[in-house]
Formats: sequence, C-alpha cells, structure tokens
Amino acid sequence: MYASNEDRNPMYPSIIGLVGHIRAGKTSTSEYLATTYKYKKASNSDVLREISSKLGLGQGREDLKLLGDSIFSTLGNETIARYRVAHRASWPIVVDGIRYEEEIEVYRSCSSFRLLGIRSPDEVRYSRAQALVHEGKDDAQSFADFQKLSSARSEAKVSDLLKNSDHIIDNSGDITSLHHQIDLCLAGWLSAQD
Repeated sequence: MYASNEDRNPMYPSIIGLVGHIRAGKTSTSEYLATTYKYKKASNSDVLREISSKLGLGQGREDLKLLGDSIFSTLGNETIARYRVAHRASWPIVVDGIRYEEEIEVYRSCSSFRLLGIRSPDEVRYSRAQALVHEGKDDAQSFADFQKLSSARSEAKVSDLLKNSDHIIDNSGDITSLHHQIDLCLAGWLSAQD
C-alpha cells in the first residue's frame, strides 16, 4: 500500500499533509486515512498538547495557540516538520493541520509528500464548531467571533497554503461524501505513478 521510506517505490505518499481552516474536516480526514489506509496520525496540536501538559499549562485552543506561537517564533515554523522528516521509521504519516509555508518546504524535501487541502464554507465550519461546544472542543461564540479566528497567527496563511495543495477536497457535504473524495484522491495519486 505504501512505503515506509523513500528508498522504496511508494504507492501512496509516505507523508500526507492536511491544510484547511478550523473545522474544515482535517481531523475527520486524518482519522479516515488512519483507519482505512493505515497512516499514523501526526497532529501538530497533539505535539503542542503534550508539551503543554508536561509544562503544566492549559490545554484549551488559546493556550495551545500561545504555546505554538512561542515555539514557532523562537525555533522556526518548521520545527515539528523537521522532527517528523528526520524520523522516517514513523512513516507513513498524515499531518493534521499544516499552518506554515516553511513546514511545506521541509515536507516537500521528501519526494513522497502530498499536500491535501480541505475546504468548507464558513457557515458549515461554524455549525460544526457549535456542535462541539458541549464536548468542550470549542468555546461557544458568535459567528463573527468564529470568523475572527482566521486572523490568528496559526490561521493567517491557510488560504494561501490551500492554493499550493496537490489536491483540494470540498467538505461541505456529509462524511460519506468526504470519504469518497479521499478515496478518489488517493486513487488518482496512485494512478499518477503508473
């Protein structure tokens, strides 16, 4: 199905990076790639959550945003990407939540990397966020406040990064539609190697 390193002829990409705005469907995509195509999930938020936990800091979106801003502004936006590229034994991976051009540059140094964009209209993303408030994953907020999230440092470049995607999925439908589009995308990447 895939190669664990670039020395083999990979059928599927060794690294798939996901880019999209908050609640576009990146996590649903990474979960599907993990269960159906046996990718390991590699979320930047999970790395920040682990660091935050070890430092005794908060785990909320704002806490992780502040931690990420501090780390990336000090060590570089590509810090986590460099770590992942250096650890090929963990491949194949799906990176949930690429936010910076520097990350893409590091991942593109691997010939078997593909950037998958996930798009969804603001209204659909807001509706998803509101549905997750009761689970503690998002804070209750107005639509205007939700739209302001796009000006955060970690979100500011997402629209530009989407333009650099190798493929873009429109996730404005249901989960079955999303899964179907993922399957078509991977089949396309597979046939492009023939």
